[in-house]
Amino acid sequence: MPSSPKSLPRRRPARPRRRAGLLSLALCVAGPAACGSDTDPACDRSYLRYENFGAPFLVSWCRPCHSAQLPPDLRQDAPLDVNFDTVEDARSWAHRIVLTTGSGGTMPPAGGPSDDERALLVEWLRCGGP
Repeated sequence: MPSSPKSLPRRRPARPRRRAGLLSLALCVAGPAACGSDTDPACDRSYLRYENFGAPFLVSWCRPCHSAQLPPDLRQDAPLDVNFDTVEDARSWAHRIVLTTGSGGTMPPAGGPSDDERALLVEWLRCGGP
């Protein structure tokens, strides 16, 4: 009976390096009671608001597919119930946005904002999307 080759130790695949803190920021969005502007001093210093960041970001990167104003055939398969037409819409989807656009980076699927813009998005949502 031929001998089997020795088993080589398995190496863990290399993980892509992420910006320090993005995971913790995503966790803060998941539990906003511990990370809201009333408990997180970083949010008190943040200049990000819907008017100067959220709205322009959503218009540029999200609403081309995620708007209730779009006919279904122009939504690029975006779910019909996932829209970002208002700040309330963005706040209600904050956790998912952070996972897919912030730290996950899979949205928008055809490319998108820079890592710095994604980090600002996470900060804005982590602070409640003021």
